[in-house]
Amino acid sequence: MSSKTSLVAGSALGVVLALGLGVAAQAQDMSYRWAGAPQFSNDDVMFKFRGRILVDYVNQDVTRDGPGGDFKTSNWRGRQVFLGVEGKLNNYFAYKAEGGWVNGGAASWDDVVIEYKPNEQVSLLFGNIKAAGLENLTSTRFITFMDRGPYGDFGIDTYLLSAVAKYQGFNYSATFAVQGNSINTADVANAGADSKERFGLTARGHFAPINTDTDKLHVALSYRYRNRGDESAFAYTGRTTTAYTNGTTFYTTGAIGNRDKTLAAEAMYIHGPFSVQGEYSNIDVTRVGGAAIGKDPKVKVGYAFVSFWPTGEMRNYDPAAGEIKRPKILNPVTAGGFGGVELALRYDYADLGDAYDTLNVKPAASQAGKYTGWTLGLNYYPTSYVRFQANYTDGKSDNIGLNQDYDIKQFQLRAQLDF
Repeated sequence: MSSKTSLVAGSALGVVLALGLGVAAQAQDMSYRWAGAPQFSNDDVMFKFRGRILVDYVNQDVTRDGPGGDFKTSNWRGRQVFLGVEGKLNNYFAYKAEGGWVNGGAASWDDVVIEYKPNEQVSLLFGNIKAAGLENLTSTRFITFMDRGPYGDFGIDTYLLSAVAKYQGFNYSATFAVQGNSINTADVANAGADSKERFGLTARGHFAPINTDTDKLHVALSYRYRNRGDESAFAYTGRTTTAYTNGTTFYTTGAIGNRDKTLAAEAMYIHGPFSVQGEYSNIDVTRVGGAAIGKDPKVKVGYAFVSFWPTGEMRNYDPAAGEIKRPKILNPVTAGGFGGVELALRYDYADLGDAYDTLNVKPAASQAGKYTGWTLGLNYYPTSYVRFQANYTDGKSDNIGLNQDYDIKQFQLRAQLDF
């Protein structure tokens, strides 16, 4: 199901589509508007270039419990540089393709989606898609903090090659997905042996029982089943609310999962410029090696945060999709205003201890412990399409044995522009 695809080919496709729409524009009236980039549309057709630039600075001061040594990191980095296209061929078929460079690595794809809409409520999607999780479904451009913490690392799946069915009402939705691995992952190819990639099923339902101009309440549940197939076992490994790593692992179960089942809950309440949000996942792991190694463990992970806009903005909640969208800045600098400011405080939690406690033979040292972290965030929006961020994280991993605990003081900055 997985495939490697050239970004050059995708760019060429975008040019072809643009030329095709240019020809179409000569045959029918096309309206134009500026939405961060030029957007062309009429009643049936739409085309738009899209992209983003995220430049980060990360500084870490890590204290290690034991003789392994403390260390510091300091790095400027390209978090994301993406280009892409999106549009509608008609009222039934739409598309999106976006990719680029992440964390200084090789080029890869992000959104790659073909959508069929037989009616206003139903969507059938095929491609590299997210299926569940409030913060996960919210674009990196619009999440409150710079990254999603341990919950984003292993509490929920990000982009996977999937077939997804969605039904959306005015203030509720239901989603079901059949999933493989990422489009950026090589095919499973074991010569002369079974070569099955991972397989997953995800279902999500959300409801917004309060949806007024000043108050929004979001609740959701999701369920995920995964089987690793002939790929590597699932590992439950987290970071410290950052996408940066210097290769140090602060907490992990190691590769222990043959299959797993995840039950997750989401909640968010918005009251004017104030909001509170949280998610929690309980992951029931079927251990590789079975009873000969140990009992099957449970992994728990979650987060909660509060945010406030002293400049009066309100987080932009879409009650039909159950997602957060682009903020609407009340007084952007382009209109002579100051822009928008958001303040936020977050708590992250991950408990991997059951992966150690359920072993038949327990090693003297293990990183399957607990992680807790507090993050203070400041966001400044000159306009709705430009953001500057600062995050400070105070995190601690409490593991098993000598030289396994870490205290992390982490400061991050970001400059972001998208279109």
